[in-house]
Amino acid sequence: GDAHRNEPCPAAGRPAAEIAQQITHPLALLTHACYTLEKAVSQGKKSVDEQIRIIREEVERANRITTELMGYAQLSEGRVERLDIGDEIDRAVTQAFPPGAKYEVSIRRTLEPNLASVLMQSGHLSEILVNLLQNAREAMNGHGEIEIAVRHGDGLAILITVSDNGPGIPPERLASIFEAYFTTKEHGTGLGLAIVKHNVELYGGSISVESELGHGTRFALRLPGRPVMRINR
Repeated sequence: GDAHRNEPCPAAGRPAAEIAQQITHPLALLTHACYTLEKAVSQGKKSVDEQIRIIREEVERANRITTELMGYAQLSEGRVERLDIGDEIDRAVTQAFPPGAKYEVSIRRTLEPNLASVLMQSGHLSEILVNLLQNAREAMNGHGEIEIAVRHGDGLAILITVSDNGPGIPPERLASIFEAYFTTKEHGTGLGLAIVKHNVELYGGSISVESELGHGTRFALRLPGRPVMRINR
């Protein structure tokens, strides 16, 4: 109901502690690598490539974490506007599958005619879609089929589904897929789907996932017809 429309977003505070924890890991490795580097240099050792590699990697990791964090921070700023869903889908597809990258993925769009525009911050919808498409792309190792379907639901809601024919997600992983820092990828920071859920819920929407091993994965997104940003201004 309207009672909790003005409450601050509960997800906004919680990641702070988790993020601090995320950042301390690369910092600890950086400190250790610097110590080893110092020792090697003082002992006149010629090869310090390994330490430099570690420093580069960990700085990059810390950078990725802070970049995704900036995404979180920007959620509470900006104003909503009317977005054309078809345009946002096109933008997201181009971003997740740059023409030059030569992914072997066919993307089918099934859009109901005369779709209402959605009231969201510019960039939020394409950011949600980019995350879901990248997820599908990585699950399918860059080749397979994706379907993006959009239709009207009850009460002016817009329903968007993103389905892939990848290997699917094991049932025990499905439960925690939207949690921050849950990642099955070697280089992921695991913030992607947490940000998607956060973005969707910011507008009073919801997201769910269905998956069967060997039969792909389907994300279902529901955006209310009149989304209201749940942010304490």
